[in-house]
Amino acid sequence: MRENIDGDRVMLMTRMASFEENEGKEAIRICNYFRSDYVCLNVVRAIVSATISYFLVLGLYVYYNIDRLLQDIYTMDLMAMGRKLITAYVIFAGAFGIIAYVIYSFRYDWAKKHLSDYNYALRELLNMRDVNGNG
Repeated sequence: MRENIDGDRVMLMTRMASFEENEGKEAIRICNYFRSDYVCLNVVRAIVSATISYFLVLGLYVYYNIDRLLQDIYTMDLMAMGRKLITAYVIFAGAFGIIAYVIYSFRYDWAKKHLSDYNYALRELLNMRDVNGNG
């Protein structure tokens, strides 16, 4: 009986050590935040990244087509073009924000579940220790 419990303890401790070394560090880092704080922070980061990306791509487009844009600048409806660019930006940044919300909500839930499993394993290990009389 004692050998079986010791074997179970070793297996449990090995599984716990593997978790601590691999995904446990990330799960602990994530769970140091409240869910809303973690998700909001990462959504804001994603929107900032989307904004930078949007303006970089827009800048490259303008740079590539500068000669055509300069020729047509007096015949263009600048207000309509501005509305199109703003609409495209809002859609692009909004899509990034929604995708980031879904991804980071999922990551937080994953980390919370795995830390809960880890804490359960710690309690189980403590109970095994008490059963062996190693108190």
